[in-house]
Amino acid sequence: METQRSFSVDRGRNGPRKKRILSILIAVVLVFIWGNSMLPRSVSGRISDSLMERMNAAAASVGLREDLFVTMHDQDGDREEEPTSYGLRKAAHVTEYAVLAILVWMRLESPGRKRLLTAFALCAAAAALDETIQIFSHRGALFTDVLIDSAGAALGLALACLARRPQTKTDPSE
Repeated sequence: METQRSFSVDRGRNGPRKKRILSILIAVVLVFIWGNSMLPRSVSGRISDSLMERMNAAAASVGLREDLFVTMHDQDGDREEEPTSYGLRKAAHVTEYAVLAILVWMRLESPGRKRLLTAFALCAAAAALDETIQIFSHRGALFTDVLIDSAGAALGLALACLARRPQTKTDPSE
């Protein structure tokens, strides 16, 4: 039996190259996240709604409900719930921060729990900065969004740890 580990940064000849690639990917994800946070609410809403409409059309084309990705939410504070892409946007945040956390975790070199906690702290800080950016784009900052983003980071780190666990392979010739 042999043990195989995945998601490791090779410290040999290819190590510096992999570190550069991971650093670039982290930067690209952060630019994507923070770039979207700089968009005015109306533009961001139109993008989300357009994606929701396409996803609903795809769901309907395979026999699912045509409003599968619609969330009822009070968007304008009038205590009346309107159909929105709110749930889709929150799911996108969880996904973005899960990807970011995996990339940060892969890039870090510290061992064990320190690596995990450092990756989580960096992603939570990125989430807090993300909400701060939204203040300047007149979208407002919500602590609950920092929590949602941090939950996405925790999910990504959990997935990275599960993928990192040693897997025992049996040799079929034995």
